[in-house]
Order: sequence, then C-alpha cells, then structure tokens
Amino acid sequence: MTRDEAGLEGPIQTRIDEAVAKQDLIFADSFPGAIGVRILEAKPGYAKAIIEVDGRVLHPGGYAHGGALAGFGDTVAAWATFPALAEDEIFTTIEFKANFITGVTGGRLLGEANAVHKGGRTMVIEVRITTDEDEPRLVCVMLVTQAILPGKHSGRPSLY
Repeated sequence: MTRDEAGLEGPIQTRIDEAVAKQDLIFADSFPGAIGVRILEAKPGYAKAIIEVDGRVLHPGGYAHGGALAGFGDTVAAWATFPALAEDEIFTTIEFKANFITGVTGGRLLGEANAVHKGGRTMVIEVRITTDEDEPRLVCVMLVTQAILPGKHSGRPSLY
C-alpha cells in the first residue's frame, strides 16, 4: 500500500494527529523508516522525535553517522513544517547546516524542532539533537530552511 492509497499525501494541519498515529505507513520503504525515526509530537512550528543509535545509523568506526543524524534532524524539521502549512501548500528542504558537537555510540537521541521564521515562501527551523538521558548532552544543532510551494491543486503557479 502506498501513502497515496492510504489517503496520506502528506500530513496537513487538520490531520497531523492521524499522521503521527500512522507514521509506520508514512515511513514505510523510506529513509526515515529505515533509520528508525519515531515522531512523538508534531504541531505547527514544533516537533519532537526519537531515534535509537544502533546498527542502522552507525558508521564503520562505531559512532552515529553524520548523514544519519542530519537525516534525522531534517525529518524532525519536516514534521514541524507540515502542520504549519495551509492545505494548498507543500514544502521542500532547500538548505540545512549541521553542527556536530559530540559523537555517540549508543543509546537514544531526542530531536526537537522549533520554527524561528515562517514567511510566505520560506520557513526556518532550528533542530537540537540531544541524548535522551537524565542529564542530556547536546549532540547536534541544525538550521533547516524550507521552501514553501503551492500544492498540486492550489491554482497558484508553481515556482518550478
């Protein structure tokens, strides 16, 4: 079953709780699903998720791979973006910067995304990835820029 067959083109503001509940279907056969992203909460301009640091995200040296962490952060930013859009808008990541603070070899990571700007054509999200411990350690800070685009059925001309 595809996401379209399930009626889930993508999470929208009025269906975000349903999307969180059906994230296994949404993530099926995709990068976030392959690395084990689990969305805990999503609302306009905010999202929280976890990921286990295991063989799916480790590089051969035994540490979490920067690309996997960046993919995790980009996914959390996306779930803060979806519910902030109008029903006739879609988005795509156009840029992100990741500052890696410390390496991790195991455990669970928490990603929290907060919007710092939402304009007519862009949205900027800050993502902080920390260890999910009693005394969290900062692992990575990201700044993600999303382009806000007209959806397929918006009636507005596409930017592309």
